[in-house]
Amino acid sequence: MALVLLIEDEEMLRSSMSRGIAKLSGVEVMDAGSLEDALALIDRSPPDVIVSDIDLPRRSGLELLGELGKRRLQIPVIYASGYLMAYRSQIPQHADVDVMEKPVSLEELRAALERRLNQSRSSMEIAPFSVPDYLQLACMGRHSVVVDVERAGQRLGEIVVWKGDVVSARDERGGGDAALRRLAFSKGSLVRCRTLLEQPREQNLDGNWEWLVMEAARQADELGETGEWQEEQQSAVLRAAAPLDEVIEGDAVPAEPEEPPEPELTAAERAFNEAWDRGIEALLAKRYTVALLAFQEAGQSNPDDPKVRANLKRLEDMGIHEPPAD
Repeated sequence: MALVLLIEDEEMLRSSMSRGIAKLSGVEVMDAGSLEDALALIDRSPPDVIVSDIDLPRRSGLELLGELGKRRLQIPVIYASGYLMAYRSQIPQHADVDVMEKPVSLEELRAALERRLNQSRSSMEIAPFSVPDYLQLACMGRHSVVVDVERAGQRLGEIVVWKGDVVSARDERGGGDAALRRLAFSKGSLVRCRTLLEQPREQNLDGNWEWLVMEAARQADELGETGEWQEEQQSAVLRAAAPLDEVIEGDAVPAEPEEPPEPELTAAERAFNEAWDRGIEALLAKRYTVALLAFQEAGQSNPDDPKVRANLKRLEDMGIHEPPAD
């Protein structure tokens, strides 16, 4: 689901534009009547595209670009204004900035948004993040998400993660382990994640997520379905997975020792965990620049963490770079 932020101070116009933009398929709209309100929304959830008026109360819409730079966010901005003659010289010539003169029809605005969103989707389609990548991210972060798997614009099925556990998989051929295997290793597939707010009713998978993914990989390998993923990703999942307990042979199973209380985290450990969680959230939402900045921040707290280094390397391979500051 793509997120569009609309900044417009005239309430009736803002409401009309918001409804019109929301008619685009796969688009969610949030709106604000001032730059201050818009920045609060951006800090909470950075959008994919911003549509903004220029003549706003208290602060000009042109200040938006500087605020994005301060936050190291690279977000396309579409300015829609009735005062272009007065502001044109102040609008920077930038690849991520479009300018439209009011009155703008909703059809023209939707077309401009679709161009920007299609550019973003095209860049995501070549990203080397696979279905197992997203399962790993969701489970390690203890998130609740639905991983929708698509290919050539057709929905193949979904894998459901609830509080870090893979609980179900279903495609057009059925559910359970076989569906997980088919969806996780479908060649040429794309991934879209959406947050899951309520506990799912169906549960056709049971077991540790690492074991489920590795078993699916083993079966897919036997059937010749894994392609180039097998060696690299299987080792990555193994590195990220917590060590499994050794199986104790014999009839008697010793009682588990009482776990000692968890030690209080240091300030550096808390900073690392917060930055890591932000990075995982951003990756699941495919906001790769935000993820890069979060993992860089986590690396400052713990530069030797292998998970951080692996994610930074993957983002670097995707061509995601830190935007220049103003």
